Amino acid sequence: MNLDTLTWLLEGLLERTPGARHALVLSRDGLKLCHSASLNKDSADHLAAIAAGVQSLAHSASVEFGAGAGSGGVRQAMAEFYGGLLFIVEAGHGAHLAVITSEEAEPGLVGHNMNELVEQMGEHLSTPSRATTGSV
Repeated sequence: MNLDTLTWLLEGLLERTPGARHALVLSRDGLKLCHSASLNKDSADHLAAIAAGVQSLAHSASVEFGAGAGSGGVRQAMAEFYGGLLFIVEAGHGAHLAVITSEEAEPGLVGHNMNELVEQMGEHLSTPSRATTGSV
């Protein structure tokens, strides 16, 4: 699946989800893979970094306090702020889907529509881990 198709699917998610304003697919380490037209490049980069940070914190909480006995696993992370909500769901190995909504959005519907989209895009959203070099 190419980036144009992914972007088209993100736009469809926004259209069928009342209150949804922005959507973005990112790698686990915070690189944006594609985003809705409502985000400019800088805002998309910023949202990708924020979403990766929130997801990382949620993963740490899962490892320490979740049922995974140290393995960790986050189904969904959400942050509510004045003016909106941020939802982040896992979208394949090493990829995440982030959506920003207005305060009036129905969280259950947002989550449902995001999970439907993830099922549609499934393996196309998997991103391999980046190779590391010997020293930093």
